[in-house]
Amino acid sequence: MLNDLTRSGRTLRPAQREKAFAAYERYAERISANAPHGTRWIEQAAARVVPLLDAAHVDINGVAMVGLATSNGWVAEGTLYLAVELIPDERAAEILAAHEIAHALQAPLPAHPWPDEGPLGQDIYSEGFATALTAELFPQYSIAEHLWFGPGYDDWLADCRRHDAAARAEILANLDSDEDEVIRRFLTLSGESEFPQRIGYYVGMRFIQHLRQQHEWPDLARWTTGQALQELRAWLKA
Repeated sequence: MLNDLTRSGRTLRPAQREKAFAAYERYAERISANAPHGTRWIEQAAARVVPLLDAAHVDINGVAMVGLATSNGWVAEGTLYLAVELIPDERAAEILAAHEIAHALQAPLPAHPWPDEGPLGQDIYSEGFATALTAELFPQYSIAEHLWFGPGYDDWLADCRRHDAAARAEILANLDSDEDEVIRRFLTLSGESEFPQRIGYYVGMRFIQHLRQQHEWPDLARWTTGQALQELRAWLKA
């Protein structure tokens, strides 16, 4: 079961399994508190996001589960997963579930559905899409909260703004790379980078907000990977 539900699909090392199991005692109270609400979070997010993207014809598979204490939510092979042990409150659940529903819909909607994995530019677009969408859905929350699913990251956001130009240049130079190290450099907590961790989410969000000046959500959700990369490349060069 653990092997099947890892984001990468790779077999867990013994140390990784032990780390996950050890975390459950620490999160036991939260797991018990969140378990009854997982399905509601997914259903409420779908009710908000599906009409926005004109996607009522798309089936959404959602699973609320106890994860590996590493990722709070993700989409793989058309299924949305919420890891209840890493969702601290209703605010985080509201943002996160809508963010992941946006991913679950944006990938299959184009005439040629997006693959689960691709180059850096594909991830920049999709993460920016989901973040900008929740920022419009829930304007009562700050941009930093949408980028991190909770408060406490205003300094990080300010740091991203200071590094914006340099990060755009580096993302442009690596836009077509599908190397794990490159993607982690801009989009994960585990990658080595001279930039603030996960700055790719911030850059992607800014790009989608730029596109929203001329494009509606249903259209942006249906862009092909080629169109998305072409427009992203042009914006990064500007």
